[in-house]
Amino acid sequence: MIKILYSYIIKFFIKIFFFTLTAFSIVVIISVLFQHINFYMEYKASFYTIILHLLSNLPEWLMQGLPIATLLALLFSLGNLSKNNEIITIKASGISLWNIIILFIIMGFIIGIGDFTIRELIIPKTSLYNEKIRKEKIKKEEIAIQTDFYNRIIPLKNTTRMTMGYLDTKAKTMKNVVLEKYDQNFAIKRLILAQTAIWENNSWVLKDGIIRNFTSNFWNEIHFQSYNSNIDITPLEMSVQDIRYDTMNVKQFKKYINQLKIFGQSAIKEKIILDIRFASVFAHIVVMMVGIPFAINSSKKTNRILSFTFALTAAFMYWIVQAMTKTLGENLVLSPLVAAWLPNIIFLTTGIYLLNNVRK
Repeated sequence: MIKILYSYIIKFFIKIFFFTLTAFSIVVIISVLFQHINFYMEYKASFYTIILHLLSNLPEWLMQGLPIATLLALLFSLGNLSKNNEIITIKASGISLWNIIILFIIMGFIIGIGDFTIRELIIPKTSLYNEKIRKEKIKKEEIAIQTDFYNRIIPLKNTTRMTMGYLDTKAKTMKNVVLEKYDQNFAIKRLILAQTAIWENNSWVLKDGIIRNFTSNFWNEIHFQSYNSNIDITPLEMSVQDIRYDTMNVKQFKKYINQLKIFGQSAIKEKIILDIRFASVFAHIVVMMVGIPFAINSSKKTNRILSFTFALTAAFMYWIVQAMTKTLGENLVLSPLVAAWLPNIIFLTTGIYLLNNVRK
């Protein structure tokens, strides 16, 4: 009997879930179309190009509506059982209500895994394609990749700093290179000056320069034609460019954060966004746990309206708290990990408390 019950609940849940997602996508597409209508008309975009541009962003929009679809599917499917007094029948047949609760929590986790998978494998590709359509098909611009960079300062390991006047990532060369090595008291120990540097055999080779070694009493100077610095930071790793976060998967995002660290730039915001990607897997479980008590207590029409209102309010409160903790993290009040996971912890605790007060 439990298998039949599970099948009945899952089918009803999936039906409402996909109906809500479809309705959400239609509303969003129409809204964005009217929002960008002047942009499309200005560049005389064809109907086919407009459709491609809108649909290429659809996966990202769907992920934004996924928690709402999850919550509504829960409220309608579980609320329908409560409305028809099927909850009472289920308990009378000896089936624990926790069997139903665990089923919804498992479905929330599966949806969370799907959310993470789509953000990891699909959205980076569709977002890049969307940007390509915007620039090449609509604005008819050539996508230029920056290869020239000026006046870069890169902190290295072992209290070493590298400065360059010019970097060409395409030619893999640098000009006016300075390497400074300091001791633990921040007194300079070695200074290397080179006119140029070339990327060879996974390392930067300095050309036409001098090495100055400093001690407490004197310093000496050595001239060189070629000197292997053993610095293995690639030319591309030295070129940090503004990148849309949704165009990167986790591996690329971590690499981007490491690049920011190399340049001594703050990566707090990026760390929080990356941690939120992992926290979002469990966000759907949180939505389920907060929504289940309200759905179960919605047997009467008045109670049902109030329960839906309270559940949706709780869901929006979750996103408000997430925005607040994200801001606190960016302002160094909270660590990136805490800023990303604190909303889950708060509402998970609330959900557990509400579930313990569900009628048994």
